[in-house]
Amino acid sequence: MCDICGNEGPACLSVTVSSSKPKVEVHEHTDAVLSCEFRTEKDQNPRIEWKRTGKAVTFVYFNNKFNSTYAGRAKIDGATLTIHAVTQKDSGEYRCEVTASQDHVNLGEASVTLNVLVPPHVPSCDVPSSVFVGSGLELHCKDKLSVPPATYRWYKDNRALTATADTPYVIDMKKGTLKLNSVSKTDSGMYRCESSNSVGAPKSCVAQQLQVLDYPLYMTILISGAAVFVALVLICCVCVCVCRRRGCCKENKNTKSSKSFGPVPPPPPPIHNLKHYRQTHSFII
Repeated sequence: MCDICGNEGPACLSVTVSSSKPKVEVHEHTDAVLSCEFRTEKDQNPRIEWKRTGKAVTFVYFNNKFNSTYAGRAKIDGATLTIHAVTQKDSGEYRCEVTASQDHVNLGEASVTLNVLVPPHVPSCDVPSSVFVGSGLELHCKDKLSVPPATYRWYKDNRALTATADTPYVIDMKKGTLKLNSVSKTDSGMYRCESSNSVGAPKSCVAQQLQVLDYPLYMTILISGAAVFVALVLICCVCVCVCRRRGCCKENKNTKSSKSFGPVPPPPPPIHNLKHYRQTHSFII
């Protein structure tokens, strides 16, 4: 792509930067080569920089030096960056920048994505040692390190479990869960989980014993008593509702308390103040 370069002629004097492999996938602990090719029109000694981009931009190679994270395990050949013994932490976006101060367009850049593939690791398995008959149960399996993310398979007594419409359990191969809605005695056994992906050999956790127990006698009595109590309460509620609908529980108006009161006595005569009493008539008997 050319710009109009004024009096310098029809040809644009600019630096061009590209990468022959903008997406790189390598296995963990191998070397990653991040290619960067450039061409300048005038400047024969351009400045080369590598940066790691993302949430924050950090220097990988600047002023002819590697920063402390890459020192001793990376090298520059021309503008191509090689990182030795990469780990998952090295995955991310990188940018090659070439500055040619003598060119009209003096800055060019190219981006490279590095994805470090990690084989399966031994997953963590969550299997309880015991559970009561009839209880719901969910077993968990997780491998947090594998890239791409692992898929999971459950085994009981070294036999792979395959969920169908008729089986009493459900398996989520992506989440690594094994769910049993109501366990029975036949569910007792040794359980283990296996994680796998396309990078390496599958890995399995150590098998763990699951024992399905009958409820103890006191627990059975307690549950039975609670069930009977709830049933009695429900029956009483139903009876009350039926009685009210049929009018059995209405109050008889004639039975209401009817107290008879006599006539209201006249108010007491007024009390006169004797101090201010004046006789106005005389009486002769």
